[in-house]
Amino acid sequence: MDLTLFPFDKQLCKLGIESYGYTADHVVYKWSKGARTALELKKIRLPDFTIQEAYVTSQMESYATGNYSRLYVCFVFSRSSGFCFLQLIIPSTAVVITSWDMISIILAITFLIFSYNEMMPRVSYIKAMDIYLGVCFMIVFLSLIKLALVKYMRQKIMLTSDSGNSLREMSQMSTRQRLRARKTSSMNFRNNTGSTIPASEETQQMLTVPNGTNGLNGEDKEANNNSGKSHISDMLEIRITQRTMHRFHWVSQMLFFFGFVIFCLFYFLIYPNLHIVSIDPACDKNLAEWFAEIY
Repeated sequence: MDLTLFPFDKQLCKLGIESYGYTADHVVYKWSKGARTALELKKIRLPDFTIQEAYVTSQMESYATGNYSRLYVCFVFSRSSGFCFLQLIIPSTAVVITSWDMISIILAITFLIFSYNEMMPRVSYIKAMDIYLGVCFMIVFLSLIKLALVKYMRQKIMLTSDSGNSLREMSQMSTRQRLRARKTSSMNFRNNTGSTIPASEETQQMLTVPNGTNGLNGEDKEANNNSGKSHISDMLEIRITQRTMHRFHWVSQMLFFFGFVIFCLFYFLIYPNLHIVSIDPACDKNLAEWFAEIY
């Protein structure tokens, strides 16, 4: 039984009739032809399969003792995939859809995969159901990563807003302290000289520093250098805003949705027809002598 296309697989069962005591030189089996009653089969239903067609063939089998005539009755069964849809496909699809807003839903898809593997026979090749559940698990995992990135962006925005408020408060405080220090130095200068300096000269006196050429002391130069470095780092850093976060969330949601829809269309409409089914020489339809009527 080949389960590569499970749950879209079809299974071929054959019944052979052959004489092991007499070779083809003595006995040759043939299906009757001409006037005969057509073979009619009712729609046989099994727990997992439904009969699709039945036909007969004949061929010679070669052994070490000679050639033997053999007749074949071939039955083609198609799998009833209702159980897989109800127990696996519909729940896993619902899990993928709800995973776009819930984090703990990854446990549900993991439980579905393990329960499915316990139910199926152990084979060494990949089945069609494995591909569907694997893609569902991958989408759920990517949704989890997306939610983690959105949470990181939200925290980054909160930290940026808090640091911006702190920097504004610190800059306002430093500005007040500088103005207060300059005012104090101006008053001390007036008290020491005992003379009044015009407003323009006073301002020039406050801005003139003996040891500097550009009117800035060491602290001012360091502050300017630090502000320049911080400005460059701000330019190099990726700016994360509320708009960026919402756009990332919306684009990722649309990618997950349309990607999953395209995958489902490909999986249910195209994928079952891509697999090349090996033809059993004993049940080749081109060599069938007649087909049974199934009603």
